[in-house]
Amino acid sequence: MTSAPKPVPQSRVLDKGLWGMSRPMFLDQAVTYTIPLVDMYFLSRISDSAAAAVGAITPLVFVANAFLIVSAFAGASIASQRIGANDYGRGNATIAAYSIFVVVLSLIAALTVNHGGPWVASAMSLSADVEQHARTYLSLIGWMVALWGCRVIYQTILNIYGEPQWNTYSNIILFAVNLLGNAIAVYGFMGIPPTGVVGVAVASIVAAGASLLFVMLVVHFKLRIHIPLREGWKSFSVLIAPVLMIAAPSILEPMSFQAYMIALNWIAAEVGDLALKVKVYAYNTFLFCLMISIAIGMATEAIIAQRVGRKEFDLVDKQLKQSLKISLIGTSALALCWLLFNQPILKLFSSDPEVIAIGLWAFVLSFLAEPWRTVNITIGSALRCAGDATFTSVSSIGVIWLISVPLAYVLAIPFGLGLYGLLIAAVIDEFIRALIKGWRWKQGRWMYTGVAARERNTP
Repeated sequence: MTSAPKPVPQSRVLDKGLWGMSRPMFLDQAVTYTIPLVDMYFLSRISDSAAAAVGAITPLVFVANAFLIVSAFAGASIASQRIGANDYGRGNATIAAYSIFVVVLSLIAALTVNHGGPWVASAMSLSADVEQHARTYLSLIGWMVALWGCRVIYQTILNIYGEPQWNTYSNIILFAVNLLGNAIAVYGFMGIPPTGVVGVAVASIVAAGASLLFVMLVVHFKLRIHIPLREGWKSFSVLIAPVLMIAAPSILEPMSFQAYMIALNWIAAEVGDLALKVKVYAYNTFLFCLMISIAIGMATEAIIAQRVGRKEFDLVDKQLKQSLKISLIGTSALALCWLLFNQPILKLFSSDPEVIAIGLWAFVLSFLAEPWRTVNITIGSALRCAGDATFTSVSSIGVIWLISVPLAYVLAIPFGLGLYGLLIAAVIDEFIRALIKGWRWKQGRWMYTGVAARERNTP
């Protein structure tokens, strides 16, 4: 008597809908974006220079992370489109192919950050104390980037199969280990002496490793999702081609944006250490607002990708409008809270009266950028997962380097507006890019760029 075959895990994305998918993703992002604030708090206990140093070069780490995250999510959108069309065989093989791809990229990213990062810190106009802290941090943090990249692979698998709640638990582990490690690094523990910036970097590496181990156990042993690595390797070139069509242009935009952040930090350092410190505190605080738009955007991506696979285009457009409305309301409300409580927040990080004095207007200008950033994230993620990535990425890169960076420099230095000039340019940058993405969505080209449409049109 033969035993019945084990049931194959099925995706629950469309059954759960926006709220079912986004609720755990919201908690996931809340934890994720609390981590930079926690790191900044502990670094500020060492000194304002330590906090400014890591804040100044954090965009370099974000570039590497974005490189890996976009690659994994591009693969996940293709896998989701295939699963939406009920082709689980090719969907899981696609997961295997992009997993191999992202692991290789993770190792490259780690080595690049560890060995190239200190050179970037030396090239910036940082004071000697700030530069030394930055070089120390960058010489280690690449290994966190590698572990983070591998962790993103498993996060996308859980999202594809409609099980994002496990990512939340993973991030809670990440947060708890990071918090404990930071406390030990700054204050010491049971005979362990404080290790400063080195300890903060090591805490991040250990935390990323612990959270990666958790999601690996969940995917392979709890949910028993089979990833056919052998098939993924055997058909790698065929399976990865549609992923690269989304990933290649999509990678460029977040990398360009983080390079833009590095450019702004360089200009802020030219203005002075005070401007750099306030920019870092304001920017990292408002990063927390991204948890809403990114959580909604990730849930929207998972839903839209599967509906594009089913050719349910009216439902796709309706879904984006619903997601955008919710994201704008939530993000604006949270940004308003940060604006209203700007003084207590700044005093939490610094006791310098000059930092606190100019922080109000930095928070005002950061608040004005948030709604447009929300539009960028939500519509941009929808365009990418539908396969329409090239125009959006190229146009955004053009705006950043042809308009935003020159404008930031002119307003900050020749016009003498300093930090405020940088932040005014940032508002204008988000506004222009949001208009372009909104226009592109209304054009409807995304209906003809999904993997199924491309394969139908291929001779």
